[in-house]
Order: sequence, then C-alpha cells, then structure tokens
Amino acid sequence: MQHFPIFIAVQNRQIVLSGGGEAAVAKLRLLMKTEAKIVTFAVKACDEIKTWAAQERLQLVPRAPSHQMAHLLCERQEEEEEEATRERSQRECGRRRPHR
Repeated sequence: MQHFPIFIAVQNRQIVLSGGGEAAVAKLRLLMKTEAKIVTFAVKACDEIKTWAAQERLQLVPRAPSHQMAHLLCERQEEEEEEATRERSQRECGRRRPHR
C-alpha cells in the first residue's frame, strides 16, 4: 500500500501543513474545503499560498512547525529534506516490515 487514506472529523480543529510548494498547494486546495482552521508553516511560500493567507483563508507562519500543535499534521517538505525526514522517522519508529 503506497497511500493511506484517512478520514477524520475536522470541524473546529486546527490542521497544520508544512511546506510552501506545489505539493502543499494541492493539499491546501482540499483542506480549504473543510471547516478546519488551517495553519501553514513555510519558510518559502509560493505566491498562491501568500494570496490565500492575505485573504484570511489560512494562516501562514514563516518557520518550521511544532508537531505537538495540531490534531493532524500534514507534512510536505522539499525533496532535499525528505530523505533526512524519512531516516529520522525510521530511527524513531524502528524498521517495520510492510503488511501484505
């Protein structure tokens, strides 16, 4: 399984998304259809995200997020950071064999 679909109640919840590029924009388009309060953390946010922030459709914070601040953390980092994140997760969680 390459993707994990998740459905959670988001009304009156805060969702934190990390990233300011194309992948973040794709996720934000869906998240903005919900009743959640969206907080986007991005050191470099694209113009579309900045526009949404100016329209008060989301809150934009120009730094890295704290993983303890939201009900759901959708994390999308730039490619050069992905490998480091993956390695850190494997160290923290231990290697697990995939279920078949």
